[in-house]
Amino acid sequence: MQQIDLAQRRANAVTRAAASVHPIYPAKAQGSYVWDADGNKYLDFSAGIAVMNVGHSHPKVIEAVTRQAQEFQHLCFAVGMHDSYIELAERLNALAPGHDPKKTFFINTGAEAVENAVKIARVATGRQGIVAFTHAFHGRTHMALSLTAKAHPYKAPFAPRAAEIYRADYPYCYRCPFGGRDANGGCCQHDVERIREQVSTVIGEDQVAAFLIEPVAGEGGFIPAPRSFLRALRDYATEIGALWIDDEVQAGMGRTGAWWAVDHHDLQPDLVTTAKALSSGFPLGAVVGRSDVMDAPGPGHLGSTFGGNPVSIAAALATIDVIEEEGLLARATLIGERFTHMLHALQAEFHQIGDVRGVGAMVGIEFVKDDAKTPDKTVVEHIVEHARDDGMILLPTGTFGNVIRLLPPLTLSDAEIDEGLAKLEAAIRKSLAAQPVPA
Repeated sequence: MQQIDLAQRRANAVTRAAASVHPIYPAKAQGSYVWDADGNKYLDFSAGIAVMNVGHSHPKVIEAVTRQAQEFQHLCFAVGMHDSYIELAERLNALAPGHDPKKTFFINTGAEAVENAVKIARVATGRQGIVAFTHAFHGRTHMALSLTAKAHPYKAPFAPRAAEIYRADYPYCYRCPFGGRDANGGCCQHDVERIREQVSTVIGEDQVAAFLIEPVAGEGGFIPAPRSFLRALRDYATEIGALWIDDEVQAGMGRTGAWWAVDHHDLQPDLVTTAKALSSGFPLGAVVGRSDVMDAPGPGHLGSTFGGNPVSIAAALATIDVIEEEGLLARATLIGERFTHMLHALQAEFHQIGDVRGVGAMVGIEFVKDDAKTPDKTVVEHIVEHARDDGMILLPTGTFGNVIRLLPPLTLSDAEIDEGLAKLEAAIRKSLAAQPVPA
């Protein structure tokens, strides 16, 4: 079936609301590459939006899934819990940030993980208020959508939204309205005193159940929160008896060169949400947290028909094995170093590259029009198109749509890194070379 035929069938059968960045119809994927229905080959720097951290169709994942599917596909833990559910919970508890005892609950997606983390936090604290941040993306279900910051296209059409959601400023250092970085290199927004004042006056400190934050804002533009900010937020939450929910759905499972982005800061959240790369493309999400917090809800208070499906769990166990056995945490760090080295060289050449940032193999490139940092969404669209024409899949992101996000598989070979950097540089040069330098 050719892509032109699939496009017509899609137009006739699929809602227009299910949009795609690329007009391609994948037919095969292996390792770092995807082939479309017409046989075109692409180097995939999207990894299914941070899902295929161990590459497409990794043999160990496929073997584990096949073996489990032949044994049985589903029963539901509410009927009877398969031993692999317990095994994966044990492994995630051991990998979770901090040294306090942990427990885990499985669902299907990142959005469901966020929804359940909020439920657990509210029961554990007896409070209702949830403080989320600007530039946040936490999913598209009702509570998760309410916690997401971006109006278009995510929130604006859907109202009313969940109650007792409050918004604080995410420390977006490149766009800090108070002059950028301070004398010590820290973000001008690192001080949580402004959040403390907002919470005290608008919400009431004794009404906050939890602060919910991505340590690296994903859809918001691959923005790493400064260490000082996260540490201060951790301390403030503890001080007022609130919890800290760490959303690692996009940044977790080795993407940043550590199991969790907060591991770089030696911090322990009360609850961690994970999904995406957890199970290499099979639906699975999890909430992992302090045992006393996770046990706050009573028996039956948390449930999911498909959550903890044994096939998805088998994929997750194999994924963790691959990350450990193939040294993919160190590989993520190396990939990020290679990317940023090349991009900083390009940044010195092109004024339109306003910022290069990220942690490990989670790198963002922000494009601007001028010294006023006016977002340039159009040039990002051109880069994505030129890269696709050259056989490479890139994705845009950011609150303003002016960021290229690099999310390759962590299994990239040295040759594939070189190929990706060459294609990326060519797409950037082709898109920026004709741009006039501002007076």
